[in-house]
Amino acid sequence: MRRETRILLTTLALGCLWVGGKRAWRGMVAMETFRVRDVEISGLQFLDRADVLHAIGVTNETSVWSDPGVWAANVRELRLVQDARVTRRMPGTLVVSVVERKPVALVPTPTLEPVDARGGFLPIDPAQHRLDLPVIDGVGSPVPGAHLLRWRGRRLAAEVARLSESDGSFVQGVSEVTWKDDQTLVIHWSDPQVDLVVSQGAPSRRLREGLTVLQDALARDRSHAPEVIDLRFADQVVVRRKR
Repeated sequence: MRRETRILLTTLALGCLWVGGKRAWRGMVAMETFRVRDVEISGLQFLDRADVLHAIGVTNETSVWSDPGVWAANVRELRLVQDARVTRRMPGTLVVSVVERKPVALVPTPTLEPVDARGGFLPIDPAQHRLDLPVIDGVGSPVPGAHLLRWRGRRLAAEVARLSESDGSFVQGVSEVTWKDDQTLVIHWSDPQVDLVVSQGAPSRRLREGLTVLQDALARDRSHAPEVIDLRFADQVVVRRKR
């Protein structure tokens, strides 16, 4: 339908509402012209379109004049959805914008399950979507039936998310992240294999400094590679080599 026609229909509808009040409103809701005939959905990567349509609950009798806030709230109930917005495009189209929850790490439960930045389990098949994410371990088994990791796991997921947002390329080289103690992370670097020990909340540039020291050490003596690079001390990088 041409844009001019849509504008005309919307103007006429609003004019009827102004003049006729509730009676006109009920009449417009019942009009076949304003039945929902199409639903456009954007923002989907892991979620199926069918799941969104089911959450909205549109039928052949649904009018675009129904409350879009209710539709959006229903979509937000889906575990993979962080936020959703529904708008109308006259005369019969709903436009749904979805923001999905982003997987940031994998957790052995014992099978690998993806979690988001708040430590919430996401119903995503890692093999199907080929998720190349760090594994967070040593956080305890989740409560049976729970949708969230325990407290230590949630903190660790938040740290991985923070590092990923500040430097996505760095996280691509990480195979696993665990706690050393309540304030210290051990980041297992995959190639070459080395452990980066860093304080919680450390900036990504500090981790980059550790990798620079690693490359320098390998250039000097690749046969005697570092085993641990400790970044907890200000203005110092402590290198412990393999014995």
